[in-house]
Amino acid sequence: MADRILVAYASRYGSTAEVAEAIGDELSKAGEQVDVLPVNEIRDPSPYRAAVIGSPIYMGKWLPEARVFVERYQHYLRTIPVACFAVGLTVVGGSAESLRRAEASMDEVRMLINPVEASVFPGKLDTGRLSDPDRAIIKLIRVKSGDFRNLDAVRSWVRAILPNLHRRR
Repeated sequence: MADRILVAYASRYGSTAEVAEAIGDELSKAGEQVDVLPVNEIRDPSPYRAAVIGSPIYMGKWLPEARVFVERYQHYLRTIPVACFAVGLTVVGGSAESLRRAEASMDEVRMLINPVEASVFPGKLDTGRLSDPDRAIIKLIRVKSGDFRNLDAVRSWVRAILPNLHRRR
């Protein structure tokens, strides 16, 4: 098994991709060999000794392509340390209930692979980039637009979880 870490992500408008890049960058700074790839581009996760997998929260769940990736490769992912992250606007403001709902977006994934770590980060909403259906949903649920990401918090999380990505299952 190669000594590489996979950072796999799904992203609809690029915000989660940028969070994944920050994760990969922090892992690289720690001396790790890292590949940061969209889940749709990964055909075989077996070259990796650990993985960090993330998705935006959309309608209370991870994007379908992220869930399909985990389901497709669950047998291998259960043999290596995996950390998961979700990016969403529902945690902006930080109420305990909104955090609980955001963390629930990873329940399906947790059942399949039992991640060693999981976290939720505030996201970014640029309404000018949204599709018409997504813009209608945002208007209905009255979500505030803006960039609420805290990449320093993401980097801090990476440093904290790094020892768990070295543990063998």
